[in-house]
Amino acid sequence: MSTLKHLLNLFVCGLMLTVSGCGGRSTASTEPVQGVVTLDGQPVEGATVTFVPKTEGQGLSATGRTDAQGVYRLTAVATGEQQGAAEAGTKPGDYYVGVIKREVEVPLGPEEAAQAGVAYVESTPASPKVTYVVPQRYGNPQKSGIEVTVTAGTNEIPIELTK
Repeated sequence: MSTLKHLLNLFVCGLMLTVSGCGGRSTASTEPVQGVVTLDGQPVEGATVTFVPKTEGQGLSATGRTDAQGVYRLTAVATGEQQGAAEAGTKPGDYYVGVIKREVEVPLGPEEAAQAGVAYVESTPASPKVTYVVPQRYGNPQKSGIEVTVTAGTNEIPIELTK
């Protein structure tokens, strides 16, 4: 009976190992990518940087957000069976790059204005005011005019923007 119990335990362990390996995503092999985003020579805090492969199937789309010094670190976006580790970069290849940063100012309602101690101003329609800190032309990676190449090893890719 102990042999049967031992075989049953081995079978259950093997089944658990097989099942746990199914359906999960593997971590893609990526290269570190970071850099500084500047607008007219000044670092841009809080911008979203997006890399999109120029050729479908070659590379992984990746995004990053800039810190107070304008530094971004890319994280590959999960696709199919692969995902990127946080801030681990993306696969080598040629990429289009987009950068976006906008500020949205939503008009205060009567209660919010009272809490803030400011006069309520009725606006019709009550639509938010959007200010593009980074010019809109940089928002679409395929149309921004920014193209880069990610290579094997560490990649330091500055992104210099102008108004």
